[in-house]
Amino acid sequence: MALAAATVSRDFVLGDVVTTGGGVLHDARLRYRVLGDVDAARANGWILVFHALTGNAEVDAWWGPIVGPGLPLDTSRHAIVAANLLGSCYGSTGPAEAAARGDAPFPLLTPADLAGSHEPLLASLGVQRVALATGGSLGGMVALEWAKRTAVPADRVVVFAAPSVTSPQSIAWNAAQRMAIEADPAWRGGLYHPGPGPAPGLAAARAIAMITYRSSIEFEARFGRARTRRPDTFDVDSYLRRQGEKLVARFDAASYVALTHTMDLQDVGDHAEAARATSSRVGEIVGVGIDTDILYPAPEVRGWVEAYRPHTNARYVEITSRFGHDAFLIEFDQVSAILRG
Repeated sequence: MALAAATVSRDFVLGDVVTTGGGVLHDARLRYRVLGDVDAARANGWILVFHALTGNAEVDAWWGPIVGPGLPLDTSRHAIVAANLLGSCYGSTGPAEAAARGDAPFPLLTPADLAGSHEPLLASLGVQRVALATGGSLGGMVALEWAKRTAVPADRVVVFAAPSVTSPQSIAWNAAQRMAIEADPAWRGGLYHPGPGPAPGLAAARAIAMITYRSSIEFEARFGRARTRRPDTFDVDSYLRRQGEKLVARFDAASYVALTHTMDLQDVGDHAEAARATSSRVGEIVGVGIDTDILYPAPEVRGWVEAYRPHTNARYVEITSRFGHDAFLIEFDQVSAILRG
């Protein structure tokens, strides 16, 4: 059994990447990990995972209960490959690196750009068949785009909590977050020096985002109007501030701005055309909605699945949860059942 080292990250050199909008990302690279049995993957297919906005390639960290031998992402029968998306800040080429070498402004990247960057990576690994490609939120957008264009046949693609086209409401939420970052004097148009940067702005952006990631049902049940931590502050206020502090400690504001723009640009185009392209590459595509999601509501996911269905093997599944958009990172029993298929 040839198990890839779970703790080893590697860099794959992409070279100059020309984006959908005509921009150029110079000397780009992907930081990626391979986890699982590579020999078994040649027989049973690989698993390809795309992470969400502030996620990374450490799939076993944020989806840990479903990763491992005998689990839905079965590392004894498959090998998982996951790359830090272009534009993020965990090793792949992102805005901070580009600014440091004078390549600002960082080009706009679409989900299609992020999907396309995986093609040469998979070719370099000798991937000839994907048993499962999956991701949630931004990762789901990339998975949906990857399904349209992959050169590698895939048995199944599972898209969690992601639309086929980003709605004006969702764009507005992201715009408000970027405004919070841009209002921070340390932002400096994205040309801030390495270090803390626009920390208060990023913390405020994260607080706004958390309102869209969770549901009013959870906020009521978890916090209500309690003030148990400080008599002058509601617990939900303290929670949002703490979430901001935690993100500032691990994420880069310029990457946050870049990737929220990427999410805004999601648009698969004509659904029939996209579905036919997917049908020639993918055995089954599954769209997963979340009943309490206010960022990408379940009807948006159901809508593109229904539009795909006449032209490809598409199926809709819904997660029931009080946790809202983040349920795909929390409701492991339901996610497991969906991924086991």
